[in-house]
Amino acid sequence: MADFPANLNAEQAHHQLLVKGRRGSVELDVSLELTAPWTVIFGPSGSGKSSLLRAACGLVPGVKVEFRRWNAADNKGQGEWLELQGTSRALPTSWRELAYAPQGTAIFSHMTVKKNIEFGWKSRGHKRDRHFVDEAIELFAMQPLLQRRPRELSGGERQGVGLARAFAVPNAKLVLLDEPFSGIGRGMREALLPRMRARLAALGVPALSVTHDVEEAILLGAEVVRLEAGKVIARGPAKAVLADERVAMMRTLIADD
Repeated sequence: MADFPANLNAEQAHHQLLVKGRRGSVELDVSLELTAPWTVIFGPSGSGKSSLLRAACGLVPGVKVEFRRWNAADNKGQGEWLELQGTSRALPTSWRELAYAPQGTAIFSHMTVKKNIEFGWKSRGHKRDRHFVDEAIELFAMQPLLQRRPRELSGGERQGVGLARAFAVPNAKLVLLDEPFSGIGRGMREALLPRMRARLAALGVPALSVTHDVEEAILLGAEVVRLEAGKVIARGPAKAVLADERVAMMRTLIADD
């Protein structure tokens, strides 16, 4: 089981991420301490949200990245910071103990749904821990689709496969989700969110996700980091940071009725 949150006090970060440099048209200057079980990066398109997740994975060349994880050594909370990327080391992506679901339906077209979901488990060289795969299949209700190819799936089903593949990664210390509910209907999203949150809580694994959807951030009850033009402009509970957007959303819903 991961060390978070049992061995960390409320003020102790479980990950720290610093990203500085130009990525396309955006000048990134972000420093984050992740302390919550679920943190949402919120902002408009082009604000640098996806680049932050990719930087944490070691997939953004040419920018300064410092990324480290708190490793508790014992039940007394004594531990140390493990540097995943910085001036003295840069671990390969596969060694960072991350689970990552990129934006869009980035699954392998030549593989069945079952093999897609198993990919993260197998690529880590695990011959045991098969239960991670089985539990991810059950969590995302993939059983009826296991022998299908991606071309036989709807957009929402392909998105579900990508999420299941991330949740099947054994022993991840952080789950990174980039627009995880893109293409998934509201009803399915509202069914999946509490199940995903409960699964990660049971494992003690925190999540960092990206969205521009106000309703999604509020449903998660997450810590929200608001990003604009590559910089953090606000941080706090979703209902506080997104108060104006929440009022506008409620007005829209009332008008639609």
